Amino acid sequence: MTPLTLTMQAFGPFAGSETIDFTALGRSPLFLINGPTGAGKSSILDAICFALYGQTTGNERDAGQMRCDQAEATLLTEVTLDFRLRDATYRVRRVPQQERPKARGEGTTTQNAEAQLWRLTPQGMEEECLVARSVTDATSQLQSLLGVDARQFRQVMVLPQGKFRELLLAGSKEREEIFAQLFQTQIFQRIEQRLLEQAKHIVREVNDHRQRVQGMLSASDVESETALNEALAALAPDYQAAKQDLATASERREQAVAAAQAGTTLARQFEQHAALVSAKSTLLEQQPAVQHAQQQLRQHEQTQTLATPFYALQSAQKNATAAQRECHAAEQAIAPRQAAHQQAQTALEEANAQHERLPELQRQAYALEQSLAKCQELTTLEGQYQTLAQQAAQALETAEQKQRAAAQQEQHTIEQEMRWHQGQAALFAQRLESGQPCPVCGSREHPTPAVPAQALVTQEEVKQARDAYERARQTWVSAQQDAQRLEQQANHLNEQCQQLRGQLGEATSLEALNASLDSIKREIGTYEQTWKAAHTQAQAAHTAFTQAQTTLTEATQRQAEAQRTLETAQAEWQAALQASPFSDEQAFTAARLEAPEQQRLSDNVARFQRELAKLEGQIEASEPLLKGKTPPDVAALNANADAAKTHEEACRQTYQRLAARVDQLTSTQQRLVDARRAEAALEEQYKLWGTLSDVANGRTGNRISLQRFVLGVLLDDVLIQASERLVRMSRGRYQLVRREDPSKGNKASGLELDVADTYTGKNRPVATLSGGESFMAALSLALGLSDVVQAYAGGIQLDTLFIDEGFGSLDQDALDQAIAMLSELQMSGRMIGIISHVSELKEQMPVRIEVNASRHGSSVTVKGALS
Repeated sequence: MTPLTLTMQAFGPFAGSETIDFTALGRSPLFLINGPTGAGKSSILDAICFALYGQTTGNERDAGQMRCDQAEATLLTEVTLDFRLRDATYRVRRVPQQERPKARGEGTTTQNAEAQLWRLTPQGMEEECLVARSVTDATSQLQSLLGVDARQFRQVMVLPQGKFRELLLAGSKEREEIFAQLFQTQIFQRIEQRLLEQAKHIVREVNDHRQRVQGMLSASDVESETALNEALAALAPDYQAAKQDLATASERREQAVAAAQAGTTLARQFEQHAALVSAKSTLLEQQPAVQHAQQQLRQHEQTQTLATPFYALQSAQKNATAAQRECHAAEQAIAPRQAAHQQAQTALEEANAQHERLPELQRQAYALEQSLAKCQELTTLEGQYQTLAQQAAQALETAEQKQRAAAQQEQHTIEQEMRWHQGQAALFAQRLESGQPCPVCGSREHPTPAVPAQALVTQEEVKQARDAYERARQTWVSAQQDAQRLEQQANHLNEQCQQLRGQLGEATSLEALNASLDSIKREIGTYEQTWKAAHTQAQAAHTAFTQAQTTLTEATQRQAEAQRTLETAQAEWQAALQASPFSDEQAFTAARLEAPEQQRLSDNVARFQRELAKLEGQIEASEPLLKGKTPPDVAALNANADAAKTHEEACRQTYQRLAARVDQLTSTQQRLVDARRAEAALEEQYKLWGTLSDVANGRTGNRISLQRFVLGVLLDDVLIQASERLVRMSRGRYQLVRREDPSKGNKASGLELDVADTYTGKNRPVATLSGGESFMAALSLALGLSDVVQAYAGGIQLDTLFIDEGFGSLDQDALDQAIAMLSELQMSGRMIGIISHVSELKEQMPVRIEVNASRHGSSVTVKGALS
């Protein structure tokens, strides 16, 4: 993480808005943050830590307490940080909870804490909003991006005042958390956990198998597998006997049930035969009615030979009656249609007489329309004449005004010319000398020389007056021409009006002309409608009368034809009746049956015959089945079958009880075999997984877990880099080493630090170092950690380091060594910021951020920055 710009507003000692452009310090700069005590040097680090995590570097002040007391009440406390992480650029803005004035009214209101996080474009513009408002979401996102939490950030990237020994003196467990986060070794911890969970899972399964075995034995009411085998052996004889008894009882039950079913069937056959005989007797009671119906049907059959002439006569009678009615209706309908035809012809003649007047009325209407058009034209022309006459009068008045203006300008021009001549004479007079001839008159005496009566007029002024007069004259001429043109146009329109008045004579009233024209047009419309209606009505009446005549003629013809057909049909009917078995038409009519009655009688006869034949056939079929047999005792047979079923059920229950017990014990026996086999397989698995889990989780040997072993190797690499720097700063005395002897019974050991003292040749705890020595050791450890973390692929980038104080505890030589190391580190691509009061640092570090304090709040100035 590399900071780019930091803006602090009403934060800490900064009353206004202060912005630090870290990019102006150069690429990977080594710079000093300098200023008097209390000015706000550490507040810069607080602001960076607050922007990233919502906490200060020392975590001793709540973010809400960071508001500047000198800030204006309307200015919000907020911090904005732009930073680069790998190849991406981000911006985070945080506002702590604070009181602010209400937008309306008096008093204050609580401003809730909020945070925003953006991804920026290469040009520094906001491209994507990652967090819109949530403080918790912003902290979680930033912690995920940076790879360290706030506490770890303070330990490895910001060494705050009085806190630089925390990483150095951190316990083995705490150092494990920091290194695991920095080197992303959580995979080894996950391996430990996975192995432990697998081993525990196998142990649980083994215990579960053992519990299931005991549960299976308990469910089978036996205490052991031996008791189970003995129980199975004891049950075998009873089980076989019960099985044989059940087979015998089932056979007896089948025989008894078959006998009962056969008796039931025979009894049903006796009952069915008796029912058939009874049904036949009942059916024969209908035989007389059926025979009478058969007689009626035979008589009706005899009438069928007379059906054709009979129906022909009926049809001829109907047709003759209908033709007579049709002819009578036609005779009645023709009279009104003939009268309507005569009336329509009379109305048509009257309409024709009126229609002959239409040409004259149309000529009158045309003449009125022409007069009306001329009258309207006259009205329009008179209106135009009045307008032009007014315009001409106005134009004439304007021309007269222009003429007077031109005359005034002409008079002014003449006066200007006179004044110019007078002025010229005065100028000549001023040149006259006594005794010298006048250049105008030649006289040598000058008794009354001209004197200027007023201010002299220049020739330019005379020219301007002449130009003004010429413009006024042209304006007058143009206005006079416009007036003449309008007057001519008005006169022309007046002549046209006079001509139209002469053509119209007295017919100049528009209302009278319109009234006359409307009257004639209404009369024309009435005549045309009357004529058209009369023609239509006459045509319709003629058509109706013609159709009535045709209908009457055709009806008369049909009536005559129907009468002839009726006479023929009567003769044929009489001839057929005489040749039939019927004495007269009344006997014939009595023998005839209507179709529904005929169908009903036929259906009754057919149904009787079908039912009788069916009953006789069924009786004939059942008699051989019952021959030589007597009705059985069904109740006794059923009772015998029920007793056999009861005995069979008792045997079945005994067999099922014994079989269920045998199946239970046999199934339990098989499941016990499977369970023992599975338990043995799990124990074999535990030999592998349990051993791996114990080793990975530090339960064997030196009791060091897999992750702690890996971190120990990484710590060794860090200590190599750190010791190289510590040796230089301590002038060869100290090195940082990892404590090899594990703590007693503590699997979390293995990451403790000692310092190797070459003066004594012994290792001792780092806590025994003095303040200055501790600072050098902590600084070396932080720089070594930065080197190793960035050397590992996928590691977290620790490309920024802030150091708050601590240099004051170093002597000059150690200080020089520290500065030299930081310079080397800076050249490798790190940004390093130092907060210190040491004056030597100010002299050695030209690039610095100076914090200036005042009674109105602190301010920030960048010195030695790039231009």
